[in-house]
Amino acid sequence: MTDGRTRVLFVNSGILGHRTVGALFREVAGCLPRIDDIHLDLSSELSWMDRAARRAFSLRLAPGRGPAANLDLRRWREELNVGWLAARRVARLERDHGPFAVLHFHTQASAYASLPRMRQTPSIVSIDCTQSLASREAESTVSRASYLPNVIHDAFVFRRASAITATSRWAAADLLARHPECDGKVHVMPYPVKTHFSDSIVEMRFERLCAEPSRAVQVLFIGGDFPRKGGPELLDAWRLGGFAGRAVLHLVTEWDLADRDIPAGVRVVRGVEPYSQPWSDLWLAADCFVMAPRHEAFGLVYQEAAAAGLPVIATRINAIPEIVEDGRTGILVPPGDTGALARAMETIIASGELRRRLGKAALLRIAAATPAAYAARLHSLIASALATHDVYAA
Repeated sequence: MTDGRTRVLFVNSGILGHRTVGALFREVAGCLPRIDDIHLDLSSELSWMDRAARRAFSLRLAPGRGPAANLDLRRWREELNVGWLAARRVARLERDHGPFAVLHFHTQASAYASLPRMRQTPSIVSIDCTQSLASREAESTVSRASYLPNVIHDAFVFRRASAITATSRWAAADLLARHPECDGKVHVMPYPVKTHFSDSIVEMRFERLCAEPSRAVQVLFIGGDFPRKGGPELLDAWRLGGFAGRAVLHLVTEWDLADRDIPAGVRVVRGVEPYSQPWSDLWLAADCFVMAPRHEAFGLVYQEAAAAGLPVIATRINAIPEIVEDGRTGILVPPGDTGALARAMETIIASGELRRRLGKAALLRIAAATPAAYAARLHSLIASALATHDVYAA
């Protein structure tokens, strides 16, 4: 601490959707009283040596999918590299700017090489999934077993952490089932949500419907890994339901999709940055949000849909039912069930009144997930980590 203020370093892996999470943590930190926050994005400002190391550790020696996936331990190698990169850059920051009072790691892999430092410095670890849960996506027993190095590394990090924040009860329950010694320092804290829209957005949509009853219903999908996010099943359901003409499906993705694979009524949108004006415009124009993945740990995008006052169609897996309440804020379908997905879309597209009711409930439910509310809980954890560090440092 300096001058009564606490210096906190937020370390973010910056990969996949974690770059967006990093931006949320910046907003949260701005709400923390008497905190000097510094943020480290491990995917930015990489040297040529950092890039070369990442390429080497990511070298694929086994298939990326199928029963032999990850037999080369690629996932562990990649995450270990993230941990080593974090340890080097944290050390450099402390050398240049002095020590930090608290370290905040998102996710646990960014702490893999910082176990000695966690003994010295109180550390909060933020997770959205455990490695044991992630291994359930594997298609064979042998492939699942290849996650063992990650599971072991997770255990070291969890035991050394002063506090652990899990985005869902689903993730927290698995962690505690495997590590009951962590009871008391695991806290379920769903990601906060930036609010970009007026509380009247649902009524504005309904007024738009009344003024333009013949307007095609605008369906929105946002997902980088198109197959993993259920994109192919969504296109099959779109064809099955014959929605072209009644609705327009906007696919926001950078995935390489051939024109011949795009059915009528579907528009592919590329180059949209989160929280940019085009991103906000898409949410404003949308009437419902659909993303029905086979695998998804949490799904920040479902919270963003709720903050935009949109009803959601999603799959009933993992932590998603904690975000999307079936029949109240959206509709949940079994993963991979194209027929159920088509029927859910038909239900939502056919009724403006239903979209209004579900959108209102979603907006009301997400209202408490503000950066300020998250900051209040995180501030308490920072104070507790400083007070109890000696208990977990051993």
